[in-house]
Amino acid sequence: MAADVLQRVADQVYRVVDRYVNVYVLDLGKIVLVDTGTKKAGPTIRAGLKEIGKEPEDVAVLLLTHHHVDHIGTAAAWQRDARAQVTLTAIDAPAAAGHERRRTHGLTPRTKVVAALMGVFVPLMRTPPVTADRRLEGGETLDVAGWPIDVIPAPGHTLGSCAYYARRAGLLFAGDAVNGRAGTPEPPVLAEDPAAAIASYRKLVDLHAPVLLPGHGSVVRGA
Repeated sequence: MAADVLQRVADQVYRVVDRYVNVYVLDLGKIVLVDTGTKKAGPTIRAGLKEIGKEPEDVAVLLLTHHHVDHIGTAAAWQRDARAQVTLTAIDAPAAAGHERRRTHGLTPRTKVVAALMGVFVPLMRTPPVTADRRLEGGETLDVAGWPIDVIPAPGHTLGSCAYYARRAGLLFAGDAVNGRAGTPEPPVLAEDPAAAIASYRKLVDLHAPVLLPGHGSVVRGA
């Protein structure tokens, strides 16, 4: 028997691991996805939805933390096929739509090499462009299927990165502004603005969210 695709992380909230990136599924009557994985993540996400009795057309909202291809890979497909609303910061929206390209830097000597290699491999991962239905400035509180979710600016990894904080549920969706490793928070290894990335990492960790849900790595509890 195949292992379950969904990993429950809290009431009504599940994690789908798409290769090396996390996609979070919120079952709020409507389905909300926080990030959408790589361009090949669609079948895995659909399998996860089936486990909770949902259909692809139940996906109603996409909360994107930033514009990188491993986080917006299936967004255009959900927008087209399920008419899901795409939510993204105004700063990152042009890059997600394919109108702007950004340069990424490594934060350490080792990751500077990684950043150079990304220039070779990212074109192979290129995704269909996606146009944001709702552009965020940061600081808003969204009503997402009845859940109040705060939009926290977290620039650095990308210029328009943000985190989504469901304070009432104690869940902080950090995107790539914070990585998780064996239950411990870590700063991102790549950034469009390295200094801002470190400041955003510290800001998010200092929120002391009961559950921190990173874009890569494991869930961090009691950070």
